Amino acid sequence: MKTEDRLDYVQRYEKRLEEFGYSPATLGWGAQGRQEVRFSVLSEPALRMPESSVLDVGCGFCDLYDFLAQHGWRGRYTGVDIVPGLLDVARRRHPDLDVLEIDITDGSMPVGEYDFVISSGALNATLPSGNNEAHIEAALRSMYQRSRCATCVDFLSSYVDFQKPGAHHTDPGWALAVAKRLTRRVLLRHDYMPYEFSIFLSRDDAISDRNVFRAFEGELKAGM
Repeated sequence: MKTEDRLDYVQRYEKRLEEFGYSPATLGWGAQGRQEVRFSVLSEPALRMPESSVLDVGCGFCDLYDFLAQHGWRGRYTGVDIVPGLLDVARRRHPDLDVLEIDITDGSMPVGEYDFVISSGALNATLPSGNNEAHIEAALRSMYQRSRCATCVDFLSSYVDFQKPGAHHTDPGWALAVAKRLTRRVLLRHDYMPYEFSIFLSRDDAISDRNVFRAFEGELKAGM
């Protein structure tokens, strides 16, 4: 992330933290339990593997960890964020968790270290440089490289009637094209909230002799 973009991002969230404290409003999310809806979608693959490892990009207060644990997940969690104030709260809430101040695009984290990389809300702020698409593409590539099973990311959709100032709404078709440059096996979900969507990038995109993804064939057999 460019320096001007990072500074603006940090200041935005530090200001909200000062105003709202520990609250979804600090993270720019509405009330009424919508954060839990997002988590239920993004965490679905990890919850199917309760012993898995998860990297939470833009972890904020580590609320995703709480959601995972409440739903039976008991694996290894690491949270990363670039906002010191949010990380301070996260560490007070969960002093035993691995919580780091890291920009996922700077290349400092090891590759292939986590089963699942999950990111909720980290790519939805308009950047002063106007560099949103390049930043999203770099972030997706970095997250994908650090996953062993899948990368799961949500976005504000461009299919809206109104765009809040300061928010970046991503074209789902563009996001799909970016994801397909990284892996052949991609799932895009625009079915759980009208103005948001999630994209899932699978590491295993091998194809069987009958031109079906082998992982999907395995899921079919497991469901029989």
